Amino acid sequence: MDKKTVDKMLQNADRNALIAIIAKMSSQSHETEKIILDWCKNNNEKYRKKAIETELMNHWAAARSVISIFNEYGGGPESDEEDAYDHLWKMDEIVKSNDISWEVRSEILDEMLEEFNIGNSGFDDILIDVASSFCKSAEERRYFADILAGGSSDYYRNYAARIYQSLGDNEQFLKTKLANLRYGSDYVEIAKYYAKAGDRTKELEYIWKGMQNSDGRLDELIAYIAPIYMREGNDKELKRLYELVKKTKWDHNIFAIAQQLYQYAGQKGDYAAKKKMLLLILDTCDGSDLKKWCAICKKELSAEDWQKEYETILEKVKKKNIKYYLDICMESGKENIVLEYLQNSNYRYDYWSIDYNQYFSSRLATKYPDEILALYWKEVHRLLQVSNNKNYDTAVSFLKKIKALMKKNKQQTEWETQFRQLKETHRRKKNFMALLAGIK
Repeated sequence: MDKKTVDKMLQNADRNALIAIIAKMSSQSHETEKIILDWCKNNNEKYRKKAIETELMNHWAAARSVISIFNEYGGGPESDEEDAYDHLWKMDEIVKSNDISWEVRSEILDEMLEEFNIGNSGFDDILIDVASSFCKSAEERRYFADILAGGSSDYYRNYAARIYQSLGDNEQFLKTKLANLRYGSDYVEIAKYYAKAGDRTKELEYIWKGMQNSDGRLDELIAYIAPIYMREGNDKELKRLYELVKKTKWDHNIFAIAQQLYQYAGQKGDYAAKKKMLLLILDTCDGSDLKKWCAICKKELSAEDWQKEYETILEKVKKKNIKYYLDICMESGKENIVLEYLQNSNYRYDYWSIDYNQYFSSRLATKYPDEILALYWKEVHRLLQVSNNKNYDTAVSFLKKIKALMKKNKQQTEWETQFRQLKETHRRKKNFMALLAGIK
């Protein structure tokens, strides 16, 4: 009904009747309730806080209705997920911008942490982010930390420990951390605590405990303790560290200690030790770092040692980073190796391809035009086996390159013959045929 009709129908209604009607409407419509709350916030200072708190509770009710279902089923529709996120961020904004009573905040906080502790919704991180903004005073933050510390998540028990530390409660921080030592970063955090307290014995003790007991990589622990011994010139402890790390047989760990000992050898001017660590680094570094470390080896090793180790280094490069290996082949006049690799690797063109954007083939085309043309034609035929516009676009880009290369090699007649045959074979692919009009 329009405003005029409503006015006529409610002409004789008294205030109590109007309020009853509005209350009934608001109980059945979130939009109506929002209009009332917005009016109250802007026009009724006495009840403004109540309106804001009601708005906050409404956002949580809407978010929880989604989160609880997600917890039950382990997920849900993306549109529902986005709605819940929107309500949670609005809650965060309301709490940060307004003076909401702890009575209201704590009621919602407890319910948020109930959903968090179920831990099957996928909303865990945002629930904690928003919940943390609900806790403003030291007492409230401690309340929050106590709940997290009693939960089942290692990560959030450590989160609780950091809250205790920020509150200056070192005893509870230490108690919580020591009960949740798992990764290298946990042991480093304890070591830093003891370092700040001036307890050198405990500091190093927990680093060594971490080296022996932590799950996962040891690089944080190595990066913490190795520089200490390097500054002291403590070769004995560095050797003990090196031997312990080698026993893990994990490249990430060995790479971490080798980097430290390479620097140490440089500081001492120990060429033999530096060479040993550089070669170990090449053995254990990620393929993405190989080019950098090869350049360092070439610079740091003597010309004689570089020449002596070159073939071995090249084999390491070939195993770890084939693209870099092929680059070396191109630069050293071994283009035939690159061509052979492209021919034998089921050549195909996509983002992950060695030859993406014709990185190698465009440079090989001058010396091996027929072979590269064969690769390109093969890729065109492969792409056209699957009928979709993306493949059509890529095939056309190859055809343009083929045409340019064949024209350069004075193969115009061959181009026209093969192009005509291609069009005949794929004449029913209307979208593809339309794209071919762009190849003059």
